[in-house]
Amino acid sequence: MPFSLVIFDLDGTLVDSAADIAEAVNRTLHDWKLPTYDVAQITGWVGEGSRKLITYAFRHAGSDVDIDEVMPGFLEHYGDTALDGIAYDGVVDTLATLHARGVKLAVCTNKNEEFVRPLLEVRGMLPYIDGIVGGNSLPERKPSGVPLKHLAQEASVPLDRVLMVGDSESDLLAANDAGVPVVLVSYGYRKSLDIHGVGALAVIDSMPELLDVPGLREAAATA
Repeated sequence: MPFSLVIFDLDGTLVDSAADIAEAVNRTLHDWKLPTYDVAQITGWVGEGSRKLITYAFRHAGSDVDIDEVMPGFLEHYGDTALDGIAYDGVVDTLATLHARGVKLAVCTNKNEEFVRPLLEVRGMLPYIDGIVGGNSLPERKPSGVPLKHLAQEASVPLDRVLMVGDSESDLLAANDAGVPVVLVSYGYRKSLDIHGVGALAVIDSMPELLDVPGLREAAATA
C-alpha cells in the first residue's frame, strides 16, 4: 500500500547543520569561559534537542551551572547561525517529486520550532511541507511517537500509511513508538546506531533513493 505521508527528521536528514550548531554551542561555552570543542565532538551530542545538547556540552566541560541560566544565551547565538544549514544533495528535488506524486510531507525535529520554518524556507523546502513539529511544539518530543501521531492526525492520514525518515536512534524509537516503518539514511548524525541491524524498511545513502523505497515507488504509479 502506498504511503500517503512521509515525516522527515531535519538535522542530519534533510540538512547538514553540524557546523552552525557547533558554532552556537562554542559561542555559548566561550561566554562562560569554558573550553570549546570541534564539530565532530559536538555533532555526537546532537539529536535530543537544544537543552540536552547544551547540557552535554557544559557537563563535558566540567561545569555544573544551571542550564536554565545558559539557554537564553545559546538560543540567541543559535538564532544567529540557524539559517546556515545546507540541504543535502538531492533533498529539494526529492521533496518536489514526492509532492508532485501527491504524497504529504512533514518535518518532525527536536530543534525548537521557531528555527525550523525559516530554515526550510531559505533552503527551498517549505513549499513542499504540509506540517511541522519542533522540539517545543508539543508536551512530548522524539523519541516519543506522539509528534508523529500528531502529524498524522493533522494530515488526516492513518498510521499504516505513514513513513518516518531519519538518521538517529531518536528517529527510530519515535517510529517504533508510533508503530510506523522507518527509513534510515547512512549519512547524518547516527552516533553508534547500527542502521543495518534495527529493522528499518530501508537504508539509503542519498535522499533520491527514497523514491524507490517500497510504498513510495507505488505512489508514483498512482499519481
